[in-house]
Amino acid sequence: MSDEKESVASRLWRDRAQIREQERDDARARLRITEEKMAILTAENDRLAAENARLRALLNPEASRARSETERQMAELRGALMPLLIEPRSTTH
Repeated sequence: MSDEKESVASRLWRDRAQIREQERDDARARLRITEEKMAILTAENDRLAAENARLRALLNPEASRARSETERQMAELRGALMPLLIEPRSTTH
């Protein structure tokens, strides 16, 4: 009787291990499919963003120049302000 109980317990243990392995394999397959879909969607998003930028430039060519000028000015302002924010204030009374 003891051998029969061990045999049943062994089969249950083996079956559970196989179920866990199958669940793990299924999860890996879902992950791989999700990663592939994400890569496709990211590429499509990048393509659409580039197309939008191209169309905006055609619609209003001055807008991209103005945006570039604003970004340049912001970078200069950031560069001028960062040392003031980083340096400790000297408090002389």
